[in-house]
Amino acid sequence: MSTTQSPHRIWNFSAGPSTIPLAVLTQLREDLIDLDGTGVGILEHSHRGATYDRLLAEAGRSCRALGEIPEEFEILFVSGGATNQFSLIPLNFLADGATADYPDTEVWSAKAIIEARDAVPSATIAVPFAGKEFGYDHVPEAGEMTPTPGAAYLHYCSNNTVHGTRFHNPPKAAPGVPLVCDASSEIFGRPMDWSKHALVYAAAQKHLGVAAMSLVIARREMINKPVRHLPSMFLYGAHAKYESRINTPPTFAIHTAGLMFRWMIQQGGVREFERRNDAKAALIYGIIDGSGGFYRGISRLACRSPINVSFRLPTEVLDQKFIGEAARAELDGLAGHRDAGGIRASMYNAMPHEGAEALASFMRDFIRRNG
Repeated sequence: MSTTQSPHRIWNFSAGPSTIPLAVLTQLREDLIDLDGTGVGILEHSHRGATYDRLLAEAGRSCRALGEIPEEFEILFVSGGATNQFSLIPLNFLADGATADYPDTEVWSAKAIIEARDAVPSATIAVPFAGKEFGYDHVPEAGEMTPTPGAAYLHYCSNNTVHGTRFHNPPKAAPGVPLVCDASSEIFGRPMDWSKHALVYAAAQKHLGVAAMSLVIARREMINKPVRHLPSMFLYGAHAKYESRINTPPTFAIHTAGLMFRWMIQQGGVREFERRNDAKAALIYGIIDGSGGFYRGISRLACRSPINVSFRLPTEVLDQKFIGEAARAELDGLAGHRDAGGIRASMYNAMPHEGAEALASFMRDFIRRNG
């Protein structure tokens, strides 16, 4: 049943799956039925057909243009979430008996450590920074991390969604050691220094559309030299060789990502989103800092995330009251992660400034009534 009435949309602050722009959703709605006038919807198109050939090529070109990604990097669309990469990275790049550095800055880096140890039990997973000792309230500062000389790579999570911390600059690995970055929660939310990285990956459901697909951006020289023989589905080099379709890929998720890349380019690109994200964060952090302690940020000031703003109220009872009243005010997804509690406002690229303004207005009203 078609309608010309504008859909009712509330503000979605969920950490993921997260907000998708209405323009992209509207295009997807059309493409479900008829993709580009072919009479066949995106869910039905062959991944070997000419229409999908074009779609995949356009997604890759748009991704490269948006991220200003150098030609020496392959752009891969692979099935599954970022958690899959927790195992595939050590399987591809960590030889038996070798060492890889994994600074532990939160839930997802801690899980990556566990998965890496399970994937290559004969290797050493060194933890040069143990953020759990500090309640994950910051990423390593100068002098807090000693990288391992000769490590196979250093893996880090650039933006930590649960406690709301961020590496404002990439960590320093030992000389010659490649950097591997989980950028799931901030991919294309600010420029990436590709000269310092060998592989960057991101789950799609935060900035790039829908779940069940991850974007992997990797140097060819790295992925073409795996340290062990693996099944083709586990080899980044094989995904590159077969154009991200060793088997039937998640075509809908890839098409959605392609639309998201083009939408972000139309909006002004990565630097414009960095500006927008900083402005949204400044608005909410300003209320937190000016609340006289009623709202308390979880992370240290020096490493606050502009993407995931985590904070608490004076009591857990007030936390729950805030979440409930916010939901009734059409501000959804504000409950903090189960490992941190409190409140979490995730403001990815698709969250407009008006959403942050709506949250700020609610926060001012809530403290007026409950402070």
